[in-house]
Amino acid sequence: MELLIQRLFDGLYNGAIYAALALALVAIYRSTNLLNFAQGEMAMLSGYITLVLVSPPTAIGASGVVAGTSLASYLPGHPWPAWAAVIGAVVFGAVLGIVIEFVCIRPIQNRSDLTKINVTIGLLVLLNGITVAIWKTNSRALASPFPDGVDDRFIVAGARLRYSSLAVWAVLLVVVLLLGLLLLKTKAGLAFRAITSNPASAQLVGVSVGRTTALGWGVAAGIGAMAASLIGGALVLEPFLMMKLLIFGFAAATIGGLDSPIGAIVGGVIVGMSQSLVPGYLGVPTELSLIPPLVAMVLILLLRPSGLFGSRRVVRV
Repeated sequence: MELLIQRLFDGLYNGAIYAALALALVAIYRSTNLLNFAQGEMAMLSGYITLVLVSPPTAIGASGVVAGTSLASYLPGHPWPAWAAVIGAVVFGAVLGIVIEFVCIRPIQNRSDLTKINVTIGLLVLLNGITVAIWKTNSRALASPFPDGVDDRFIVAGARLRYSSLAVWAVLLVVVLLLGLLLLKTKAGLAFRAITSNPASAQLVGVSVGRTTALGWGVAAGIGAMAASLIGGALVLEPFLMMKLLIFGFAAATIGGLDSPIGAIVGGVIVGMSQSLVPGYLGVPTELSLIPPLVAMVLILLLRPSGLFGSRRVVRV
């Protein structure tokens, strides 16, 4: 029983990570009907910005590589507290998302979806290359904004539940609530729904498609930056980390429904739990931990192609 509870706790923590990434994907899809394959790398670049903000300019890692960059010496009050650094990274991520939409996506907004997807794949390669060029391929430890050390957990039925697990879920639920308010209670949310349904008609009634799309990219990139910054407190940053995690984020978004924030949360829990429980009880090797979430995704899509909470498409003929 103790082992089961521990695996449930681990699954919930992993699920929070995947849900945050899925939420970023949903925010992009809600505003543009586009799957952004560069979402993970945008988040990763923001995670490294967190590293720069919390690291002294002369901080040396275990590998002998400078943790920050020369940029750090120009930042006032450096190093920043962990939470301030996370907020700074979220702002950076949001600005990065808006710039990418304006420079790379807006000029091709009338092109095919395949063209747009190819552009996001190109952005994935470009942003990963920029990250490697600046910070190399060394793994870097990132300070956690949550309690850390011997008192960073409490015991439940013999299993260890970290405060960071509860804190990540609390932050994630607040973000979902704010995103829901944005989509349902504001003019920007109404504009999101309008351009997703029919961009041409939305533009005819005065909706600024470009501004709304840029806002969607900014919100999604900010959420991704938050995810990468919080993940860094539990894992170590390395340039290919988010590329791996984004696969699970895609699975979570697909399971929950690509246009549903609540679905992103539920999908993240399903993926996290299947990854944590199935290998331990069905004998699936750890190296094949990707298989259980993908099997869960296939089974759910066979029963409900739009995902658990996704809107069904209505085709008028």
